[in-house]
Amino acid sequence: MGAPLGAFTLLDQARLLAAQARAQADYAVPVDWFDIQQVSPGAWLAVAKPAAILNSNAAIFIQGSDVVVVDTHSRPSAAAALIGQIWRQVTKKPVRYVINTHFHYDHSQGNHAFQNPSGKLDFVASSKTRELMAAHGASRAAAAVENAARNAEMFRARAAAATDAVERAYAERMARDLAAFAGEMKGWEPLLPSITFEKELVLHDKERPLHLVFRGRAHTASDISVYSPADKLVATGDLVPGFVPGMGDGFPLEWPATLDSLGALSFERILSGHGPLQEDRAVLVGMKGYIEELIASVAREKRAGRSLEAAQAAITPGTLKTLAGPYGALTARNVERYTLMAPDSSGRVAVANAVRANVGAVYTAL
Repeated sequence: MGAPLGAFTLLDQARLLAAQARAQADYAVPVDWFDIQQVSPGAWLAVAKPAAILNSNAAIFIQGSDVVVVDTHSRPSAAAALIGQIWRQVTKKPVRYVINTHFHYDHSQGNHAFQNPSGKLDFVASSKTRELMAAHGASRAAAAVENAARNAEMFRARAAAATDAVERAYAERMARDLAAFAGEMKGWEPLLPSITFEKELVLHDKERPLHLVFRGRAHTASDISVYSPADKLVATGDLVPGFVPGMGDGFPLEWPATLDSLGALSFERILSGHGPLQEDRAVLVGMKGYIEELIASVAREKRAGRSLEAAQAAITPGTLKTLAGPYGALTARNVERYTLMAPDSSGRVAVANAVRANVGAVYTAL
């Protein structure tokens, strides 16, 4: 796209300019931060649009007189944007419960936006999630603010030096988003859950009771899912994401058994923490197979006495059968569609980076 326009015919020039405009539009700030879709008579999925600082999806359940929202994104402004969209696009019923599926920033840092002095509202999570939010929330947010401010400066310089319009649009969007995040989150402190539980909690409702369940350690020590028997739906946070799973705070050796336990529930569709609505259990099955294959592959490398670096070089998406089929292709497409990627990057590169990180997590766990 950096080639001189004079090298093309007039028709080619028009097509090139149109392609540049579409690409630049990909990096424009969205009017709405989420795409909200109704998935049953009383449940919606708010799918997060691409952003420099990743936001989670949100599951929205309508009960008899109020609303339950699952997960609150990377910052209060993102949560406030969702609240406005719920009001305009879904219902004017008040939010009664906000659920944090786990402690990670993109699922809990927007809690503050839901506070309502004039109405009753509770934040709900597992006891372990509350403990982890209290222990790590403020320090991790402070580190993220520092990184965002530093990276915003880097992207400003990158935008100034860019000779390609698409590259410039991407760098400018990243600089804006990162600077806005750093300004908003400076001095942030976590808003902790007011209701906690260990294994299971039921939010009783005549129309739509919701079962909050902890089925074992996986993405973190405290992942919970929200199961709606009336809708045959389960909201899973990052327990069953649309991307290759992140294991940085995880328990990969326990994750497959946790998925088996979750799978015992009678649901048909999955409202995931990232990526699109999962219409069936294909992602759950594919991800379980990937984790099991990864564990076996890393175990072979360790038994052979190979270092972590050697294992990471040997185990790639190309060597894993589970990533050669539909599951691998789906995760690559989802990363491209639902994250703000650089113009010269791809879903395949993102999957390869994720696999390298996961090899490290499994190597340590073993």
